[in-house]
Amino acid sequence: MHMVTPSRLAALASAAFILSACNSTGTTGPAAAVEEAKGPPASAFTEGVEPRYCPKIVLREGTAILKRQKGDALDFVASVTGTSRDCRIIDGQLHMKVGVAGRVVPGSATKAAKVNLPIRIAVVRGNEVQYSQMGRQSVTLEGGATQFVYVDEAVVVPQPTAQDLQVFAGFDEGPQS
Repeated sequence: MHMVTPSRLAALASAAFILSACNSTGTTGPAAAVEEAKGPPASAFTEGVEPRYCPKIVLREGTAILKRQKGDALDFVASVTGTSRDCRIIDGQLHMKVGVAGRVVPGSATKAAKVNLPIRIAVVRGNEVQYSQMGRQSVTLEGGATQFVYVDEAVVVPQPTAQDLQVFAGFDEGPQS
């Protein structure tokens, strides 16, 4: 029997809410879920101007699922189930909050443990990388499937003059930079 703590319940509610409003902008939907998951809103998101263009999030092939093995046995499978973003223009720069929600399903080799999921957020214009940051989301596995919400609030790129940015989010076991 699993004990539901208030923080776990809030995280699950946030994950469910973020999934219900994937890839939208504004002050409700994913922005509210991001703020609920991370606490009070950052000052950058109470100021600035909501832009007409907020780049969509794309999952590159092979980055939505992460499988870990222990020998021949499956340790866990993590999957991205939804994404969201919120954009503001402040001092000529595009500030974004990018959220990734998902779940981790334990395998036959899993014992109660914490796993660290490698999640990368990147913003590109054509072939030029504007922003790339690797983050880690810690998830405690205690038997059944566990949901998670990861939020990168530090995405800042020059204000776009055309709708030519792509935001990539997903699991990345590659180099840290």
